[in-house]
Amino acid sequence: MVMSAARATRSGVPAKARSASSAMHAPRELSLVAAHNAAAQHVPDCPAPIPLAVGVHSLRELVEQAVTEAEAQAIRRALATAKGNKSLAARILQTNYTTLHAKMKRFKISAEKFIPS
Repeated sequence: MVMSAARATRSGVPAKARSASSAMHAPRELSLVAAHNAAAQHVPDCPAPIPLAVGVHSLRELVEQAVTEAEAQAIRRALATAKGNKSLAARILQTNYTTLHAKMKRFKISAEKFIPS
């Protein structure tokens, strides 16, 4: 049985069409990344992480702490880039606004701290 080129791909979309589609979004994504990197140099209220002792805590606990710290840091950086604009920060993080808002509440992160004076 011979498969067509379109069926040979996982998504069913020919590779040329996928690359053209992703290229259309690249400039916007690159500009968000550049702005994010520029703002990441100064992130207010970013406490130093308290490491868990290896051998005392399980791998699952260590991973959960690392993920939590990474998420909180990413949210702070996105808010710094967006100058406190939660909607823009959610777009930078490529997540839903309500998800961002819930995580901000969970990590006790306030957008007001990122609004320039």
